[in-house]
Amino acid sequence: MVFVSSCDKDETKNKDQQELKQLFTKIKALAESSTCNNESYELKFTGYGERGCGGPVGFLAYSTSIDVIEFEKLVADYKALEIAYNKKWTIVSTCDLILAPKSVTCENGKPKLVY
Repeated sequence: MVFVSSCDKDETKNKDQQELKQLFTKIKALAESSTCNNESYELKFTGYGERGCGGPVGFLAYSTSIDVIEFEKLVADYKALEIAYNKKWTIVSTCDLILAPKSVTCENGKPKLVY
């Protein structure tokens, strides 16, 4: 009986991980669809996810050439989902401070983080 419970727990955790992965893939694809060869687009960056110890997992560069409202909603949904995942599975992480980028620049028509 313990084996079955363990398998069910692993399956549930894997399903939760896949949900996070699929949502992040969508977020990253949207960010990477940004263009910046037109001065009418503003370059920005945002933190994404939530580490077990708090703070973002990383940062993504984007331009306002994308659907920013949809992008920001997806990023917020991802953060909430990862917070719930971390709590549900008692995820811990290092408490290192991940430094935010200094700015975003345009390189080959795509936004790029500058550290």
